[in-house]
Amino acid sequence: MLVENVLKGSSAESKDFNTEIIPESNCVVVTFSNSKYAEHFLVSSPSNGIIKKKNMKVRLLEVTSKVKAEGLPPNSNSDLVMLYFDKFAEVEDDGVTFETDRSAIITFKNPEDVQKVLEEQHQIKKQPFRVLPYYESLQTALYGKDRPTLRLPETFIEKVDKTVWHHLKENRKSLDLIKQAMSSHFCEMDFQSSAVNISPSQSLLSNGAKTRKLIQTWRENALSVFLESMSKFKSNEFNIQEDAWTEIQTEIEKAVVGEAVTLVPYVDEGTIAVAGLKEDVDRIEGILTEIVEKITQRIQREKGSEISDINMSPSVYNIVLCDGLEKQLCDKFPEMNITYHVHSQKLTLCGLKHEVLETKNEILQAVVNLIRKPVELHQSVLDFLHKKDLEEITRDMFLNKGIYVALEADGKRVLLVGKTHKALNVGEKQLLTDLDHLSFSVEDPSVLGTSDWHDLVSRIKSTVTNVTVQTAVNQVVVSGFVDSIKDVEQELYTFVQENSQFEKTLKSHKTVVTFIKDHKKQEWFEEVKGKVNVDFKCEDIVISGSRLHVSKCVPLFEDLLRSVHHCTMKIVKPGARKFFKEKRFMWVAYAKTNMNCLVQLLDEYDHPHDMVQSRTIKSIYEYKTHEGMEITVNKADMCSFLVDAVVGACKQTLLLDGGLAKALSDAAGPKLQNDCNLIVKRRKLTTGDAVLLDAGGQLRCKHVILAVGPHYDPSNPQESVKLLKKAVKKSLNLADQESFQSLAIPAISSGVFGFPLDLCADTIVKAIKEFCDFVEGNTLRKIHLVDNNEKTVRALEAAVKNVYGVSARTHSVTSGSSSSSQQQNQNQASSSPSQHQIAAHFQGASQSFQTKEGLTITLMKGNIEDTTMDIVVNTLSSDLNLTVGAISNALLKAAGPQLQVLLNQQVTGSASNGAVFETAGVNLKNKLVFHVVVPHWNQGQKNEQKVLEDIMDKCLGLAEQRQQSSIVFSAIGTGNLGFPKPLVVCTMLDSAFKFSSKRSSKHVKEVAFVLHPKDTQTIQVFTDEFSKRFLGQSASASASASIPTQPQSTGPFSKVITKSGIHETTVGRITLQVLNGDITLEKTDVIVNSSNKDFTAKSGVSKAILDKAGPNVETECQQLGAQANSGLVMTQAGNLQCKKIIHIAAHSDAVRIQKHVRKALEMCAKEKFTSIAFPAIGTGQAGLSPGQVADSMMDGMLDMIRKNPQSTLKLIRLVVFQAQMLPEFLKSMQNRETGPVKQDQSTWSKIKTYAASVKSFFTGSWEKEIKQHGGKDFVIEGMQVDPVFFSICGPSQAEVDKTKRFLEDTINDEQVFQSITDTAILTLSDKDQQRIQDLQSTMDVTIRLEYKAHKGSEETSGEATLTVQGLSRDVLKATQEIQDMLKTAKEDEILKREMDYTSELVDWQYEQGGQYRSFDQRTNFNLEKALARQAADIRISFQGQTYQVTLPEGPAVSTTGGNRMNIRRIDRLKATEDIPQHWDAMAPNELHKKFNLQPTSTEYQDVLKHFQASCPNNKVLKIERIQNPGMWKNYQNNKSVMEKKNGHQNNEKRLFHGTSEQTLGHIEKSGFNRSYAGKNAAAYGNGTYFALNASYSSSNTYSVPNAQGQKHMYLCRVLTGDYTRGQTGMIVPPAKNSNCDLYDTVVDKTNAPTIFVVFRDDNAYPEYLITFT
Repeated sequence: MLVENVLKGSSAESKDFNTEIIPESNCVVVTFSNSKYAEHFLVSSPSNGIIKKKNMKVRLLEVTSKVKAEGLPPNSNSDLVMLYFDKFAEVEDDGVTFETDRSAIITFKNPEDVQKVLEEQHQIKKQPFRVLPYYESLQTALYGKDRPTLRLPETFIEKVDKTVWHHLKENRKSLDLIKQAMSSHFCEMDFQSSAVNISPSQSLLSNGAKTRKLIQTWRENALSVFLESMSKFKSNEFNIQEDAWTEIQTEIEKAVVGEAVTLVPYVDEGTIAVAGLKEDVDRIEGILTEIVEKITQRIQREKGSEISDINMSPSVYNIVLCDGLEKQLCDKFPEMNITYHVHSQKLTLCGLKHEVLETKNEILQAVVNLIRKPVELHQSVLDFLHKKDLEEITRDMFLNKGIYVALEADGKRVLLVGKTHKALNVGEKQLLTDLDHLSFSVEDPSVLGTSDWHDLVSRIKSTVTNVTVQTAVNQVVVSGFVDSIKDVEQELYTFVQENSQFEKTLKSHKTVVTFIKDHKKQEWFEEVKGKVNVDFKCEDIVISGSRLHVSKCVPLFEDLLRSVHHCTMKIVKPGARKFFKEKRFMWVAYAKTNMNCLVQLLDEYDHPHDMVQSRTIKSIYEYKTHEGMEITVNKADMCSFLVDAVVGACKQTLLLDGGLAKALSDAAGPKLQNDCNLIVKRRKLTTGDAVLLDAGGQLRCKHVILAVGPHYDPSNPQESVKLLKKAVKKSLNLADQESFQSLAIPAISSGVFGFPLDLCADTIVKAIKEFCDFVEGNTLRKIHLVDNNEKTVRALEAAVKNVYGVSARTHSVTSGSSSSSQQQNQNQASSSPSQHQIAAHFQGASQSFQTKEGLTITLMKGNIEDTTMDIVVNTLSSDLNLTVGAISNALLKAAGPQLQVLLNQQVTGSASNGAVFETAGVNLKNKLVFHVVVPHWNQGQKNEQKVLEDIMDKCLGLAEQRQQSSIVFSAIGTGNLGFPKPLVVCTMLDSAFKFSSKRSSKHVKEVAFVLHPKDTQTIQVFTDEFSKRFLGQSASASASASIPTQPQSTGPFSKVITKSGIHETTVGRITLQVLNGDITLEKTDVIVNSSNKDFTAKSGVSKAILDKAGPNVETECQQLGAQANSGLVMTQAGNLQCKKIIHIAAHSDAVRIQKHVRKALEMCAKEKFTSIAFPAIGTGQAGLSPGQVADSMMDGMLDMIRKNPQSTLKLIRLVVFQAQMLPEFLKSMQNRETGPVKQDQSTWSKIKTYAASVKSFFTGSWEKEIKQHGGKDFVIEGMQVDPVFFSICGPSQAEVDKTKRFLEDTINDEQVFQSITDTAILTLSDKDQQRIQDLQSTMDVTIRLEYKAHKGSEETSGEATLTVQGLSRDVLKATQEIQDMLKTAKEDEILKREMDYTSELVDWQYEQGGQYRSFDQRTNFNLEKALARQAADIRISFQGQTYQVTLPEGPAVSTTGGNRMNIRRIDRLKATEDIPQHWDAMAPNELHKKFNLQPTSTEYQDVLKHFQASCPNNKVLKIERIQNPGMWKNYQNNKSVMEKKNGHQNNEKRLFHGTSEQTLGHIEKSGFNRSYAGKNAAAYGNGTYFALNASYSSSNTYSVPNAQGQKHMYLCRVLTGDYTRGQTGMIVPPAKNSNCDLYDTVVDKTNAPTIFVVFRDDNAYPEYLITFT
C-alpha cells in the first residue's frame, strides 16, 4: 500500500509492480514493469510522509552481474558449473563460489548476460535446478513470491569429560564464562549431563543481511567456540592399588586442599581423577603422581625383593657402569644393590622386581648402544693384537689413562668399543700412537731361510714381548708397541742388508756402455775385482753382489757415465752407409787411436726417436674423419710407440706399480715416478683427472699423460661410464692445450679396474668423438688406440666401426695392401676435395652460420625424430594420416599414438594445402610439433612454391609467437611429393633470411634443417646452396664443358689478382690482401703484433710497433702479460692509426700460429671490427720458414671464416716487411684458389709434364707446349737419401767433435758429382725413367733433374741436365748407364723419324683375304730401304713367320711351309683422290665390284659403329664395300664444285638409305634414281631420301626384307651442302638468294635435321652395303 501511495498521480496500477520482502535485511525490493514508474517512485519517495516518518531510505537497486544456482546435483564442483554457464555467457575467472554443496554464486563478465541466463531452463546431468538473480548489496538472491522463510538451525549434542563436567557443576563461575562465550555466537546450552545440548537462540534470525550466512555457519561456529572453551580445562586419572587406596586417597585429599581443582574418586574403577583449569591441574599433577608412586613402591618393597645376574667382561663393565651409569642407577634406586664379580665376570642386581627389571634393561640397553668401530690398522698390527690379551691391553692403554673404550676381537677383525664417537676417536688416536709397524723389502729372499736369521728372530720373540716379527717371501714386518719396534726393525734390517745379494742396473746408450767396458776398463776393473760382478748388456751395466759392496761400486760407474761424452750424428749422403761398412775397421781404429773415441754405426732400429721416424707399425684398422683426423687401431707396445704423447691409466696416488703404468715407469726411468710424487704432494687427484709429464728414458714418445681411470661399479654402470669419458676427455684436452698432433690411448680401466672390455672400448671411442665434435679446431691429427692384446685390439676396432660407422674412407690394413694401391687411393681421394669438404659438414656436429641479425641457421644430417629443438615441423597430406609419409611416420613412431589423437582433435575431415596445426610433442624430445599440409608438385602450375613459402612464414612466425628458441625443418616436399630439391632449399633459406631481417622480437635463436643420412642427393643440393651463400663458393664445382677431362677444385679463395703490388683474393665475404710494406703505417681497425709470451719483445716487428705506439701501450702490455691469458691480448692503439692492437705470443710451432691467427680474428669479430692487418708471424726469432708461416696463417683465417662466415670482418691484410718472403705468401694464396685440381705427381710424372714444353728437335712439335708453360725453369730433386746415424762416445766433447769432423770430411771427400746435359733426357721412355729411379736405390746415388729454358726465345728448346751424386765408383757406373740410355734414345728417335718420314712417302702392302693391308712401320721402312739399295730380295719377320720377299713386286714366300702372298708398293706422292688408297685391286675391265669386309678390320668396325649407334638390337650379317671408280670420280668432281660454290668444305655427310634387294644391282652400277621418289613417301620433295640415323632407314618400309628375312641398307657419302626445309611436291630445292642460286638439299627441320632429300643422283655415293636382320 505504501508503494501505491507513493505512485499516486501516476498511471501505475498494482499490476505494474511487485514487491519482495527480505525480513532479515528489513528491506523490500520493488520491481516495476516500466522504467518510468521506477523513476517516478524514486523521485516521489523523499517527499512521502510515511517514508519520512519511518526514516526509510529508497535507492535504485544496482545492475547485477551475478546469479545464484540452487538445487545443483550432488558433488558438483566449480569447474563443472563454470563449464556449464560458459555455454551461455563468459564467466569471470574464479567466478564460481559455492554457498553450500548444492548452491553457488556465478559472476559474469558482462552484466547484460544475466538476464539471458535467467530466461533459460537449466539442468546438469539431467537434474533441473533454478537460477536466481543475486545482488551483492543485499547479500541474497531475489526469489519473488517463492522466497523461502528463514529457520533456526537444528540443536546438537556435544559430550564432555565427566570429571571436567563435575568440576564445572561445582564451579559456577567457570560455567558462566563458557555460557557467555557461547551466547555471543547465538547459542544456548543445557548442562544437565556430560552430554551438553547446544541450541540456537532466537536472536540469530535478526541479523539483517548477515542472517542467512550466520544460519549456514552457526553449527560450525558454535562447535568451534564450545571446543575452544572446553580446551581450557583438563582432567587426570591416577590408578590406585587396592591395598594402597585408603592411604593414597587421604594423602591426595590433603594435597589438593586450597587448590581450584575438583577431586572425584571412582572406587569401582580403582582410580582417582582430578579436574580443573589446565594450569591448575598441570601444577599439582607432579605432586600427586609422586604421592601415588612413593606409597605404591613402599608397599611393594615390603612384599619382597629379587636377584638377577648379567654376564659382562671387565672392560665392558668399566665402560658401561664405571663411567657414571652405576651412580645414576643408585641415585634412582638407592635401596637396590649392584655388585660386579671379576673372577666370574658377572654383574649382580638385588632389589624390587621392577627396580631390578628396569635397571637390568637400562644396563643391557647401554651395552647394546655401545658403538663398535673396526680398527683401521696394518694387518701385521691386527695380527699382533690377536695374539695378545685384549683385556690387559685395554686396561693399560685406555682405562688406566681415563679413556673409556675397549678392544674386542671379532673374527679376523679387532673392534674399538665405546659409548660415544668422541670416546672412540680418542681411543683410536691413542691406539695409533702406541701401536705401529715397520717393514722393509728383502731383495734376496734366501737370507730369510738361513739358521742365523731364525736364531735372531727367536731371540727377539723371547726377550721383547710387546712386538711380533712376520716374514714373507721378500718382506719383513715388525709390529707392536712403538717404543719397541724401531730397535727391533733396525737390528733385523742391518742383518738382511749385510747378508743379502743385490743387483743394480745402470742404463745408458749402448755405445757408452761399450766405451766404458773397453776404453775405461783400467779405471774400474781393480776396484770391483773380487767384490762384485759387472755385466755389460747392450744398454745396461749390471752390478751384482752383496748390497754392501754393490752400494760402494755403483757410484764408481755412475761417475764414469757422467765423465764421458756422447752424441748421435746424422749424415745424409748417398752411399755413406755402404762406405762406412767397407772401411769400418780402419775408421774405428783411427778414432780410437787418434781421438780415443768409439764410433758405432746405428742400424735402422737404433735411431734416436727425435731424429728419425720410428719403424712403421702397421695399423689393424684406420678411420679418417671428415675433418681430417686419423683414428687408428694398433697392436703394439705403448712404450715403443712414436707419438707426441701416450696415455697411461693410474691410481689417484700416481703410484706406478702395475700394468701399463709400471711398464711406462720402467721405460722412462725413476724420474717419471719422482715427478708423480711431486704432483701428489701439490694436489689431490680424483677419478677422471689427468696430468701431463715429460717422458724421457727409453720411451719413444715426448710426453706421458697419466689418467686416473675409474673402477667399474656394476651397481652404477652409468657413473663408471661417465668417469671413464671424463678421464679420456681430460687427456685429449691436455694434448690439445699443448698443441700435440698425435696421441696414443690404451684401453683405460679394462684391466684390474674391472671395466667390461666391449663397454670400455665403446666408451673411449665415444669420448674421442664427443671431444672432437665439441672442440672445434683442435690440434690433434692422429689418435692411436694401442694395446698388445689381440682381444683388446679387436674390441677397439669394433668400437671405432660402431661409433664412426664403416665408410669409403675407412679401411682395414692388411699385409697384402701394396704401397701403390694406397697411393692410388690417396690420389682418388684427393681428386675430389669438395666431396670431403662437404662430408665434413655432416660429421658429428652440424654446420652452422649466423645472420647479421643473430639468427643461427644450421644444416645437419640425422633422423628428424631424434632432434631436440623446441619445435619440429612435420609434413603430411590433407587427410592428416601420420602413418603416410616417411617424416610423419617416423615422428609418429617416436612420439606414440597420442600424437595422432592430438592432431585429430585439431580438425575433422581433410585440411587445405598450406594449413599448419600445432600439437604437443608427446614422447618426442621436442616441445611442440607443427604439422603442415603440403601439396604434390604439379610443375608449379598450382602455386606450389607459394604454398611452401607460406608454410615457412607461418611456422617461423608461430614459433616466434610461442616464444620458442629453436625450430627444425626437414627438406619439405623433396620426397614422394616431388618438389625440385634446388627450389626447396632456395625457398626455405630465403624464408629464413626474410624472417631474420623482418621480425620485431627475437625469441627464435636457431632455424635448423635436418637431412636424412641416406638422402645423398638432397644433402648435396643443400650443401651446395649453403656453401654458395655462406662461403661464396660451390661445394661441388663441376668441370668446364670445354675441358671435360680437367676436374675443378673448390679452393676457398677466389682467383688471386695483383694490382699495384698487392695480391688480392676473396674468401666468402672477406677480402684478403698480401703486400710488402711497413705494418706500423696501416690504417685498419686492428693491427697485430708478433711478440713473446710476456708481450714485452723489443726486436723485429714488435719493436717497431711498440716504439711507434708509445710507452702507454708498452706499459699496458707488461700489465696484461703478468696476468693469465690465452696467448694473445688486446691493447689500445697509442700513436698508431688503428683502433686496437692485438699482441700474439709467437711460437716456432706452425700449429699454434694457425690457432692464434684464428683467435685474433675471432677477437676482432667479437669487437665488431671490420679490418685487420697481420705481420708475417714467426719468421723472425721463431725461425719458421716463410712458406710454413704463410700456410699456417692462411689456414687459421680459413678456420675462422668457415666457423663464422657472417662476421663483421671485411678486410684482412698480410703486411710482409721483407720483400723476398712475398712470393711464398703469394704461392700459399694460389694453392687455395679455385681452379684445376692439382694432382699428386710422381717424379717422372712431373718430368713428362714439363717435357711437353721442352721437346727436342726430334719431335718437332714443342713450340705450343713451351709457350703454354711460359718457358719456366724447373728442378726435380733426386730420391731422398736415408740418413746414416753414427754413435760417438769419447772422454771429452772436443774429442767427440773432432771425431764427428773426421767422419764428415772422410765421407764428403768420397762424394762426387757428375752432370749430363742433353735435351734428349726429357724424351726417355717410361722404362728408362723407371730404371733411373731404380739406379738411385740400387747404386746408392741421387739423380737430380734440372731444366733451364732459354730466356731470350721461346722458339729455342732449353737445356736439361741430370746430376748424379754419390761415391765415385757408383756415380761412374750410374753415369755410364744413363749415357747408354741417352744414346739408345737418340738412335730410336732418329729411326722413328725416318720410319715416319718413309710412311708418309711410301706404303708397302700385302694381300690377305682378298684385301690389301699395310705393313707395320718398321717392315715398311726395311722394304723401302732394301729397294733403295737395289736389293733383289729381303727377309722380313711378319705375323710370327719369316718371309723371303722378291723386290720390287713380290711375291713374299714363307721360308717355312711355303705360304705365299702378294705385295705391292704404293707411292703416296703419286696417289690422287680419284681412287681411295684402301680400295682393293680390280681387273682393268671391271667397272664396279663389291668386296666383303673382314669383321676384325678397322673399316668394318667403323661402319658397324655408325649402324649400331641407333640400331643396337639388329644383327649385322655382312658389310661390303662398293667400288665403282667412275661413279666415285663423278661424285668427287661434284664435291669439288660444291665446295667452290658454297665457299666452305662442310658439304658432305655420311647418311643411311634403306632399299629392297631388287634395286641393289642398279644402285651399285648406276647410282641412285630420284624418279622413284614418292614410292614410299615424299613429304619434303620428290628426291632421293637419306636418313641421319640407321634406325629410320631400317624399317620394313624402306629396307624391304627378302624371302629369308634379310634386309639391306647403304651407308652413303652424300653432298648435303647448304639446305633448307623441304615441302611436298618440290622437284628441285628452292632458291637461297636473289641470284637464283639453289639450295643443295632440303631437310625435315633446319636446326637439327635427320632427313635429307637429294635432287641430283650423282650427289650421293653408296659406299657400303649392310646386310642385316
